[in-house]
Amino acid sequence: MSDWTRRQVLATLGTAAVGVGGYWWFEGDHCIDRREPHWTVEGRRWSPPATDGYSLYVSESHGLTSSDRVSRVASLKQHDGAPNWVFTVTGGGAGVPLVADGSVYVGTGADYVYALDERTGHVEWRYDAGGRETYGGGAWGRPAKANGLVVVGVSHSGDSQADSTDDGFTHRVVALDADTGEEVWAGNVDAMVWTGPVVVGDTAVAATEAGGVYGFAVGDGSRRWRTAVGEKIWDPIFGSASAVHVASSDGAVAAIDPESGAKRWTASVSGERNGEKERKIRATERDDETFFVGTDWGRVIAFPRSGGPEDWRFEGEAAIADVSSDGSLAYVLDQRGYVSVLDAASGERRDQFRVAEKSWEDRCGWNPKYERATGLVAGENSLAVTGPWVGQFPRHRR
Repeated sequence: MSDWTRRQVLATLGTAAVGVGGYWWFEGDHCIDRREPHWTVEGRRWSPPATDGYSLYVSESHGLTSSDRVSRVASLKQHDGAPNWVFTVTGGGAGVPLVADGSVYVGTGADYVYALDERTGHVEWRYDAGGRETYGGGAWGRPAKANGLVVVGVSHSGDSQADSTDDGFTHRVVALDADTGEEVWAGNVDAMVWTGPVVVGDTAVAATEAGGVYGFAVGDGSRRWRTAVGEKIWDPIFGSASAVHVASSDGAVAAIDPESGAKRWTASVSGERNGEKERKIRATERDDETFFVGTDWGRVIAFPRSGGPEDWRFEGEAAIADVSSDGSLAYVLDQRGYVSVLDAASGERRDQFRVAEKSWEDRCGWNPKYERATGLVAGENSLAVTGPWVGQFPRHRR
């Protein structure tokens, strides 16, 4: 089990074994168009990407831990994928990078947090949480930066043989001095912070695998509130002065007041297909008007940020890996390696194309029972896609 996090194990076991909702993952002998990439970089399970507009920042072996694993954090040129720099980490993979103020902040599966120079990749500082476990901890979520602090979730154990299901892990949200990496404060939480925290005003908000959402004072780390949302929170949360939007894997959706922790509105994502209940949320995204959630049965549901009934529901064919919206169009990546282009206001599908190569003879894309796709970011003219490789694709049809 040392090569897998709990999320990968549960996702692999929990996804339908023969396609999604009764559908095969190929379409006979007629594949939909593949949009050829500008470039790809091979690897092993790349993290969702970050960008500064000129480069992509990605981490290899995202979510995978092993004492003898060596992985890469890379800065890649947007136009051709050539490396600006590559930084190696040991003891597993690395988390989702944050690019801010000339630095790249990233955690690792070995419980370290690094600040790297954005231009050169040189180490500015390293924070060591003190963990010695072989499997089960890590700092996987994208950090947040505010008020001279880098805020990140870290889980660790002093026992090298600790199992992720044991109670021997310490789960914390830590605030590090952005210039030195020294720990300024730490607050305990009830489980791993898989997705990164967000900072709203003077409150740092973090969500855990146990479904807890915590608000900490940015200044001293004192806990202001805790609110329960569903069973497990694995996908990004989004914060603004009006609300923090959260979705749990079992279908609970909530907008939370960042000052008090009170729920401003809630919703439940559920449905049935072929007599089986749909429960798992796999992706989240937010633009100026809408909070999007994607599910393991291929649905994308759009909720108005201010609350109320859902605006629309898109019925796809395979588990959703990620959603990226610019406010006008929403790009939806599924686990077959297909991208659907939706009208962000109505959910109408405007286009669909394939980014995955053919596999298994002449079948059209990846087998969706496996989590291969991990991230999607829509730029001005291109789409960055991550999974078994990092790829840059044309955003618009020629």
